[in-house]
Amino acid sequence: MLASGYNGLGVSNMAVPREFVKAMIDRLTDEQVQALWVILESMAWPVERITPEEAAEIEEALAEIDAGKGVKAEDVWKELGI
Repeated sequence: MLASGYNGLGVSNMAVPREFVKAMIDRLTDEQVQALWVILESMAWPVERITPEEAAEIEEALAEIDAGKGVKAEDVWKELGI
């Protein structure tokens, strides 16, 4: 892995061994690791595209949440066969 530049200060093309990065992670607090996980997840996993139908369903669901509507747990369990 190559680091290309650091805040424009001219540090470039420096190889960063994985072991060095892992050692740095071990020094972080749990909260810092959680924040780093969010960043790394977005880098490691591609963003999935949703269909227009899925987007419409999400918008409808968000509108229901904003309107204070809820779902009974029993209805969900029944739908899932639990």
